[in-house]
Amino acid sequence: MNTTERVLPVLGAAAGIMILACGVALTASCRGSDQVAPEGSTITLAANPATIVLTGGSGSSDVVATVYSAAGVPQEDQDVRFSSSAGALFTPPPDNEPAANIPIRTDELGNAHVVLTTTTTTTVTAQSGKAVGTLSLSTVNGNLNAILINQLTGVTGCINEDTISNCSDSICVEAQAVDDGGDPIPGVVIVFSLENASPDFSVFFASGNQFTTGADGKVSASFKLNSSNCSDPCAAPDSCEADMVAALQGGGFPSTPPLHFFASVQ
Repeated sequence: MNTTERVLPVLGAAAGIMILACGVALTASCRGSDQVAPEGSTITLAANPATIVLTGGSGSSDVVATVYSAAGVPQEDQDVRFSSSAGALFTPPPDNEPAANIPIRTDELGNAHVVLTTTTTTTVTAQSGKAVGTLSLSTVNGNLNAILINQLTGVTGCINEDTISNCSDSICVEAQAVDDGGDPIPGVVIVFSLENASPDFSVFFASGNQFTTGADGKVSASFKLNSSNCSDPCAAPDSCEADMVAALQGGGFPSTPPLHFFASVQ
């Protein structure tokens, strides 16, 4: 065998090793790359609960990021990376692995889940490619048991009855957050909302519908029929009815029973 014949097999083997190495490197590179959302995609965030009740100083919430295409279609198999301004992020049970800045793949519904554990108000951010979504979660200090709601009477500018009869009539409401012992809890974000309206109508809040409880655990608000449909469909002799509900952000701990009221505009 001459020198050339001896060298060729060696070169061939070396080339094969190089090709194999490149293939392995390429595969590893592919595995290490995020499957990011396409251009024009968006991310929305939701949490349950949106207001975290702290027990023993900390609490948890299930956070879900939904990836949508530019056409608004939920996207499966997209990698989402989560971060938070406070607290810690974990994969859902039973894994419970650290999930901060770790790619979490969306399911067939376009959802990626993490669990947030925190001791304070936190902002969670989710990103896939150029698509970014954020959500702020507040916390409640104390063992929240219920949110109570009632109508305030004897207040200037508000009616004392449970029936709105004029477009200028306002109803004043008060909500209170209490613990297991019935004691007030301060610092709770409470949201008022209209539910079970029949027939369909809407209301207007004079100073917004979201407030934070004071030292007495209470917040108050006033509302009237929305001017755009005040007398339609609530014109007398017909009437409307609905429930005013006080709850945490995201709907947790809704007041039970709600405040039921009527409207029959003269």
